[in-house]
Formats: sequence, C-alpha cells, structure tokens
Amino acid sequence: MGDVVLRLPIGSGEEARLFGSFLNRFMEARSDEAEQMADSSDAPFMMVRSDPEAEGETKVLIFQESSVASDFSQGWAQARTRNVPANEA
Repeated sequence: MGDVVLRLPIGSGEEARLFGSFLNRFMEARSDEAEQMADSSDAPFMMVRSDPEAEGETKVLIFQESSVASDFSQGWAQARTRNVPANEA
C-alpha cells in the first residue's frame, strides 16, 4: 500500500496549540494500534513534518493506512470546527 499524505494549513497561535493537542490525543488513542502495526510494517505508523508559511505553517502528515488518515482528517476537522469563534465561522 502506498503512503497517504495529508497537507494541513495550520495558523499560528491558538490553532497551532489546538493542532498539537489534537495530534497528541490522536496518537495516545492509537498507541495500541501503532504498536501492532509496527510488528508487521517496515514504515512508521505516522510521520509529521512542518513547512513554515507566512501565516503559520503547513503540517504534512504521512500515514501507511488510508483509514487512519481518514480518521485523523475527520477528527481534526471536527476539533477545528468546535474551536472556531462564531465571528470566524
């Protein structure tokens, strides 16, 4: 299976903190799955890279499983939507 790559623009400040918290919670919730996959895979469960931008950064996440990438993407969209102030929605 090929890599699944997500490119997520992340603003600075509060959005960056929210993303970091979400990423930590996601990995904690998936730690057992990541350990199981490590036994049968020669690639990491997930890789993360940050590319600086003028207004924040782009997070590049690389997954080995499309279902995990989809779960992350959907979870991030929900977390971000719940934390957007009403005047920015």
